[in-house]
Amino acid sequence: MNQQPDPSEHAARQRRRTGAGPMQTMRAVVALCGCIAATPAAAERDEGGSTADDWSFSVAPYFWAAGIEGTTGTLPGLPPAKVDMRFADIFDDLQPSGMVFFTASKGRLGFAADLQYVETEAKSHALAPLFGQERLRSTSVVASALVNYLVLDDGRLSMRLGGGARLWSVATDVKLSGGLLPARRRSSDETWVDPIIGGGGVFALSPKVSARGWAYIGGFGVASNLTADLFAGLDYRFTDSISATMGYRWVKVDYDKDDFLYDVRQQGIATGVIFAF
Repeated sequence: MNQQPDPSEHAARQRRRTGAGPMQTMRAVVALCGCIAATPAAAERDEGGSTADDWSFSVAPYFWAAGIEGTTGTLPGLPPAKVDMRFADIFDDLQPSGMVFFTASKGRLGFAADLQYVETEAKSHALAPLFGQERLRSTSVVASALVNYLVLDDGRLSMRLGGGARLWSVATDVKLSGGLLPARRRSSDETWVDPIIGGGGVFALSPKVSARGWAYIGGFGVASNLTADLFAGLDYRFTDSISATMGYRWVKVDYDKDDFLYDVRQQGIATGVIFAF
């Protein structure tokens, strides 16, 4: 997971200072995340109006223009194909892709959920002259769940540390055009779960502008050999409940089991809106 530090917590501090397959997996995870986001408030405000003991929530949909680089399996006995769709090329081959974050917190305890859906296509010529060209189409659904703890909150900077699990559901379709060997095509899919640990924070640059970021690492050989997730961006707060956000996200995963190889990096600009309540 990519824990997103709770924007509703940050808005409260500002007020005090200024006053199976990927699609099946996605449907199941959307239902789970919806339950998390709909959790009712569990505490009442005290006589002074403090929100310190109240539940706070946020929902943040993003559009993610993610390119893809790395290697993926082709056919048994053949070397993997190298794929490289750089950021400059993503608008030629990018399919509908996006992310949604949910957070819930009460006091120092927090919960977060993260859902990603990314479709990309990329081409390479790594297997020439055996094949003329490799064309990879990758569809991934990634869902994360995290428990975190507020370790720092000085009114301007807040930081949370936590851990949890990330589920990957990846489908790849590799088309090999004819060369010395006839054209071939292979489709495969795999689902696995990685442990992840890390943290994130929000730093107020002004009453309306904040910097946001996170860093996570996981896998550790439990399922994937390694997974990592980095994000850095800026938020602009229109109201206590609505903010615009833009940043750059880099996600790495290295999974190799049986005949399924998926060792890639996905990265690109993410833009979205944060709704805090």
